Amino acid sequence: MSRNVTQSEPNPDNGELMNASAKWDSCKPPYTSQDIKICVTAAKTILLHSGKPRRSKYEKDSYLRIDFSKAGKVTFYAEFPKVMGLKGRKLGEWPEMAVQIARERASDMASEGLKAESVQQVITLYENDLAGKVTRGKLGQNSYETYCCRTRRVAESFSERTIFSDISYNDLINVLDMWVSSKSNNQAIELFAELRRLWKFGAPKFCNGRNVAASLPDDYISSRVQRPMPTRLYTDIESIAALWINVAACSSIHQKNAVRAMILTGVRPVNINNLSWDFVAEDLSEIVYPAGVMGMRGAMKTQKEFRLPVTVEMRQILEEQKAWRDSVPDCNKEYVFLQPRNPSMPFAKRSLDKLIKTYSPEDAVKGVKHAGTVKGSAGAFNTMCRKFLKSNVIIQMRARGFSRSDAREISQLCMHHSDRKDDPMGEHYDFSDEITQEEMKLKRIAFEAHEASIMAQVALIKRRG
Repeated sequence: MSRNVTQSEPNPDNGELMNASAKWDSCKPPYTSQDIKICVTAAKTILLHSGKPRRSKYEKDSYLRIDFSKAGKVTFYAEFPKVMGLKGRKLGEWPEMAVQIARERASDMASEGLKAESVQQVITLYENDLAGKVTRGKLGQNSYETYCCRTRRVAESFSERTIFSDISYNDLINVLDMWVSSKSNNQAIELFAELRRLWKFGAPKFCNGRNVAASLPDDYISSRVQRPMPTRLYTDIESIAALWINVAACSSIHQKNAVRAMILTGVRPVNINNLSWDFVAEDLSEIVYPAGVMGMRGAMKTQKEFRLPVTVEMRQILEEQKAWRDSVPDCNKEYVFLQPRNPSMPFAKRSLDKLIKTYSPEDAVKGVKHAGTVKGSAGAFNTMCRKFLKSNVIIQMRARGFSRSDAREISQLCMHHSDRKDDPMGEHYDFSDEITQEEMKLKRIAFEAHEASIMAQVALIKRRG
């Protein structure tokens, strides 16, 4: 049975193919627009005969490749030898882009060393650089994780194929506008800062020093969103005393004592997690958080040594933790507070936040909430204990006859805050405290007064109950 074919693809005869090949071969670099027109016609015939999708012409001296498709489309690419370490990239299409312009751009890329790394690749290299700073002791692990959280959000704003050096000023403006409309005020501000740090890192190596992010107005985000103000929420001694009593119901001694230690010392949550037995004196008389030195980060946020006197209740907490440590053979012997479910690991910072929220009384948070409230927007918060210590130390010192300025200075010592305005070079030349130990004596008076006021309130609540 014969078959009838309604449509058939014409095949050029040998004469047409030879003629097309001759015209193709007659065009030599450097190519002109007339050469490209000739090659377009010739390529259609040649590709139709070979069945291949495309054919290319090269200008090796200009690092230019001209791609011809069987549909007659002409695309310019920059193509470099492997030894140059540069990736090829698309330049544009003819006739919208003239061959002279394509040739110049390819040559400029070769001379300037522009690379074709994507934004995602540069972010990965930036994160590796941050990890190196952690290894060298120049950046804390928690800070590294925070920065990486932000870089992941930045990466989501660019496609995987977006070339870092192709990003324009307007591209970044579009990203910022998207953040303003879709992110919280504080997150938009943080992502903007991270984007500028990323471009400062990547521009010298991957964009020939052209940092488009540096041209963005400093107030582009802050002028469009309300910057979150420091929270004005706080707590009082009745709530702190109730929290002290409530944590007795915790299922683990580590949970109870970690919260109570934070109430007594007012240290940041991270300094409960990183409290090591090496920081505690053998006689349990004081705790010394070490300072940062070259190649090693200190335990405190300020990177300076912090000596903390151990009060009666704090000593009892340390004794309980020491007894528990010595009775459990396979636990972590380095840290004072451990995870209840995994005693081989130090206590988790997020667990402290959950415990504070769970065991604080309902009316623990005082003050006025506003639209920009960050800490305290969901109830009790970790630094509530730290805020209370600052306020309570001032109250207790004033009650003991100290002047208002002296009480504030003592509270500053207890919080491990430094004031460099009065004497910016004092830390390098003033060693009077090492000689007299006056600072430690004042801190002991303050912490003992702070503890006594809390325990008196605890006793009062228990009598009422």
